Amino acid sequence: MKTIGLVLHPTNPKAKEVAAAIREHGDSRGLNVVGVDEDDSPDAILALGGDGTLLRAAQIAWHLDIPVLGANLGNLGFLSTIDAGDIEEMVKSMITDIYRVEERMMLESTAWQGGEEVCRVMALNEIVLERGTVSRVVKIKVRVGEEKVARYIADGFIVSTPTGSTAYSLSAGGPVMEPGVHALLLTSVSAHTPLWRSIVVSQKHLVTLETPDDTVALSADGQPVAILDPGATVTVRAHERPLQLLTAYQSHFYDKLRSRFHVEPNE
Repeated sequence: MKTIGLVLHPTNPKAKEVAAAIREHGDSRGLNVVGVDEDDSPDAILALGGDGTLLRAAQIAWHLDIPVLGANLGNLGFLSTIDAGDIEEMVKSMITDIYRVEERMMLESTAWQGGEEVCRVMALNEIVLERGTVSRVVKIKVRVGEEKVARYIADGFIVSTPTGSTAYSLSAGGPVMEPGVHALLLTSVSAHTPLWRSIVVSQKHLVTLETPDDTVALSADGQPVAILDPGATVTVRAHERPLQLLTAYQSHFYDKLRSRFHVEPNE
């Protein structure tokens, strides 16, 4: 790699300190380290912050079709693959092209209103439909492929990737999925009936969410996308091109899972 683009947490002072150190380290080794707004053709992107920073960086990296690496600078970042103390070694590995790349599923979601496309958005973690007003639940009709699943009466509905199974879906009662699983996870939020809290479906299927009676809020990876009027339809599918996530060779999924939930290893 010759050029690395940086995405920094906007308010974390440590991110600026680490970025300055990486630039200095890169200069001494012939590596061009730039902000993503300074160069539109880096070889990879390095996100300095937490999961939110990596989610922003992932969008940029996916659109540029280049790898992204997340460095955690504060609390445990579940998506981040290295900690602050490992950055220098990982940058050395990037310079010498000695690193591991994991492919992570990306979701493409399209919202339709009155038969016309309203918006289209990508997500690494999840697509969410939630109530558009504070006082109301929403009725969401769910289809998988051509099959009707059910009508959910709930606070919302989540379609997540395996990567996103440890995010909002997990807090709503969904299961954890290994990142390499080829499936989508459908999870209701505070459903008023005990109807299949979560369903795992093949990534080959198109998931359709219909909201015939309610105003709903559409979000992607925690960021608001649109307010949709009653009668909207939202489709979600696994995009054929995954995100390339750089990881350290010693990074292991279950180690990070235990660390997040403070679980002792089975020794």
